[in-house]
Amino acid sequence: MTSLLERSRDIVAVVLAVLAGTLLVTLFGLVLWRAIDELRFLRRQRLLARYRPLVDALLPPTPEPDAMRHLVESSRRHRGILADLILAALRLTTGNVVARLHDAAGALGLIDRWTTSLDDRRWWARAEAVRALGLVRAQSCGDRLLRALDDAHEEVRAAAVDALGRIGDPWCGLALLTRLRDESRHQRARVVEAIRALGPPMTPMLLTHAREQPSDTAMTLDILGTVGGTAAIDGVLEWSDAADPAVRAAALRAIGSIGLDDRCFFYALRGLDDTDPAVRGMAARALGRSGRQTAVPYLAAHLDDEWLVAAHSATGLRRLGRPGAAALETRAGATGQGADLARQMLWELEFLKVGA
Repeated sequence: MTSLLERSRDIVAVVLAVLAGTLLVTLFGLVLWRAIDELRFLRRQRLLARYRPLVDALLPPTPEPDAMRHLVESSRRHRGILADLILAALRLTTGNVVARLHDAAGALGLIDRWTTSLDDRRWWARAEAVRALGLVRAQSCGDRLLRALDDAHEEVRAAAVDALGRIGDPWCGLALLTRLRDESRHQRARVVEAIRALGPPMTPMLLTHAREQPSDTAMTLDILGTVGGTAAIDGVLEWSDAADPAVRAAALRAIGSIGLDDRCFFYALRGLDDTDPAVRGMAARALGRSGRQTAVPYLAAHLDDEWLVAAHSATGLRRLGRPGAAALETRAGATGQGADLARQMLWELEFLKVGA
């Protein structure tokens, strides 16, 4: 029995010694890892401080003649640091500086490096390369970025949508539009923002898409309201009589965002009599944003309509100067929803005066 206890004690002692040794090795490893990580961080900070002036020299409206040459002559071992600095600058700048940084990235071989990384087996490397090519507006890589829209990993696909929106060339618009219908592989809001970034040149393509894809019509009209401009009005008004009230509402929302000419003003007035409250609400919104004081009596008549319509009517009256304020003052003395809204709008007008 004593021999058994002694053997058990010896085994426990050995196990404890092994555990203690393992713990010490682990602690040493953690300390060493932290030390190495800190040294890497400090080295990176020194390199960033060393090379940042070379990149910053490209940012002024008229850079020094030798700025590009000094950047290109830097050590090839530190191209990754230069890539990070260039991309950081691109996230904060627009205009001619973007083209200059694009040229710098090309001269440093970074665009070729990022293009090669599009075939990397690691999804995060592909995603980083796609983001970089989008930031640098690498139009020459457009076909590769279009292919990235169908990458196996969702982060790469999302990066490709953002990159194509940044590049801003309408040639990629059709590819983005076709992805609107595939919500299982693409975030619709991200695709919509990318299409909006392409701007007015997308107008003909968006109108065609709205006609050919009825399920996307309302959403496409919303996009047209932000990017289409006056050139989109004729097309948008095609849907003002649509059977689907969501489409009618989207059409009025779009012309309200674009701006009302005489013809659109008539369509908005007609929309105030629609049977659907969402359509009436968007008509009231459009009239309120029109700047036309002749809309005042029509909006005042809808202060007791359903909430969406009444709220847009009240906001519109607040926007329409002294005639709108007078209509609100007249209604504020009564009772009910319209009176409550009128008093709220008058309070906001007074607050804005005090703030001014």
